[in-house]
Amino acid sequence: MRLEVSGQIECLAELNAGLQTEWSRLELPEEQLFPFELSLEEIFTNVVKYGQDAAEPARVIVTLTRDGDSVVMEISDSGFAFDPLLAATPDTSLDIDDRAIGGLGIHLVREMMTRVDYERRDGYNVLTMHKDLA
Repeated sequence: MRLEVSGQIECLAELNAGLQTEWSRLELPEEQLFPFELSLEEIFTNVVKYGQDAAEPARVIVTLTRDGDSVVMEISDSGFAFDPLLAATPDTSLDIDDRAIGGLGIHLVREMMTRVDYERRDGYNVLTMHKDLA
């Protein structure tokens, strides 16, 4: 699967539909889909809210591939250079009112996936998420 959309929040529905269609086509276990749906929503929403110039939306490219017993989802965007893996891990032991705002989404992505990598490549942020299904 390879989908390319504009960094506009209404494009999330198209990405989710594409993810679900490809998941079915690859005959992947339905119970393993949720981490990919949540990761897609968190990363795409961050690009839309914080990672682009409002006057010129970023281009966002999402790919999904199966590699044996693993699934790899890559989200690339042409927005501002930003490595989300450098974000501090939120202190989830604190009461919700005492926590700093932000950072929980990427924390969840890192917790749900087997491996998450970032690189800046050819003017794009590239976040690659691997999940072992076995």
